[in-house]
Formats: sequence, C-alpha cells, structure tokens
Amino acid sequence: MTHGVAGAIFPILILLLVCLPITLIWVFRGQGNARKRRVIGFSQITILGIAITLFFSDVTYLQNIGFVAAFIVLIAMLFTALALKNRV
Repeated sequence: MTHGVAGAIFPILILLLVCLPITLIWVFRGQGNARKRRVIGFSQITILGIAITLFFSDVTYLQNIGFVAAFIVLIAMLFTALALKNRV
C-alpha cells in the first residue's frame, strides 16, 4: 500500500468502530425475526471481512476493490440496522 492511500484507513476504521457495535446490537437484541436478523447481519460481517482482506492485499487493483467494497458495506451495515430495526 502506498503512503498516499494510508490515510484511507482512518475513515474505514472510524466507520468500523461505529457500524460493528450497532450491527451486533441489532442482530442480538433487535425486534422481529431473529433468524432473518442473524442472516443479514452475519452475511454483512462476512462480506466486510472479505473486503478488508482484499484491502490489505499486495495487488493495487484488489486494494482499490477492497477499499470501495469495505466502504459500501460499512455504510450499508449502518443503514440496515437503522432501517430494519422494527421491520424484520
């Protein structure tokens, strides 16, 4: 990873620190169907793990894909827990 992209880790880290606890609280304590919440929440966490693995790879193209995917998944994790808190 180049030094110019090293600053991109901080927005991902801040979003991770905000979104992961919100998603986990929603998965384990939310209202509605627990099975649907767990499927949605843990699939998002799995996709995030794959994106972060790509982000820390040595191939520049995979780093770009991993960064964009991690950013999109983290935003989706935040909005999923907020949008589906009473519907699932």
